[in-house]
Amino acid sequence: MILHPHAKINLGLRILHRRPDGYHDIESCMLPIGWADQLAVEIATGAAEDSYEIAGLAGELPIERNLIYKAVQLLRAHHRDIPPLRLKLEKRIPSEAGLGGGSADAAYTLLAVNELCHLGLATAQLETLAGELGSDCPFFIQSRPVLVTGRGEKLTPLTMPSALHGKWLLVVKPPIGMSTAEAYRQVIRHPEAEGKLATLLERPIGEWRELIVNDFEPVVFAHYPELAALRDKLYHHGALYAAMSGSGTALYALFTDNPLSSTSLTAHFADLPVWLERLSL
Repeated sequence: MILHPHAKINLGLRILHRRPDGYHDIESCMLPIGWADQLAVEIATGAAEDSYEIAGLAGELPIERNLIYKAVQLLRAHHRDIPPLRLKLEKRIPSEAGLGGGSADAAYTLLAVNELCHLGLATAQLETLAGELGSDCPFFIQSRPVLVTGRGEKLTPLTMPSALHGKWLLVVKPPIGMSTAEAYRQVIRHPEAEGKLATLLERPIGEWRELIVNDFEPVVFAHYPELAALRDKLYHHGALYAAMSGSGTALYALFTDNPLSSTSLTAHFADLPVWLERLSL
C-alpha cells in the first residue's frame, strides 16, 4: 500500500492560554496542501519483526523517535495480533518547517495499518489515537480545511475561504530551523483573540496582512531576521498575503498570478525547497 502524507499550512495561529497539562490552547485554520511524502506499508510475510526504511529529507533521527514507528507501536498496544510490517518512508516535506510532515506521516501510518490489517477503527477512534502522537496529528486523519482549537485536537470543519480559489500558493523553506518546544517557551499568549479567526478569514485577502496573525512570528523573526526579510521580499514580488506556517520556519505566500514566472524570484529560491500549487475549492 502506497500513500502520500501531505503537508498543511496554518491560516493564522493564535496562542490563547497555557493549560494545566502543560499544553497550550490555540486557534488556527489548517489547510491541506499538495506537498507530500511517500509512505509504503506492507505486511512483512515471513519476517519476525517490523522493518523501517527512511530516505530523503529524513535527517539523523533514530527510528524509535520517528512518528511512524510510534504510530505502529501505539496500534500494537491495542491490537497485539498485528503481523510484522515493512514500512518505507520517502521524506519530501522539510522538517522544522511548520508544515506538519511528521504528523502527517504518523496519521497516514495509522490509516494504512488500520486498512491493511483490517482493524476496523472508525475515523473518530483514529483521530483519538492520533492525538496521542501529537497535537497536529488528528487533522491529517481526514485532511480537510478545519478550524483547530483546544491543543489541536478539536477540529471543526471549515469551508475554505472563497477568496483563495484560483490563487497561487508558494511555500519556501530556508535552511534554518527552530524547535516547536523552544518557540512555545518564548511565545506571548493572546487570550483576547479567542473566537475571532473564522470571521476574519472571510475578509478580503488584501486585509489579511493586518488581521491574520501567527503568534510565533515575533519569536522566530527575533532569532532569524532573515526570515522577516524573506517575507518582505515575497510582498515586494506581489504576494497578497505572506506568513509563517505553524511554529516552523517555512514561509508561504498567496499570489494572484504564478510567482515563479518572475525570473528574479525564481533565482532567489533556486537552492531552497519550494512548493507551488494553484488552490481550488
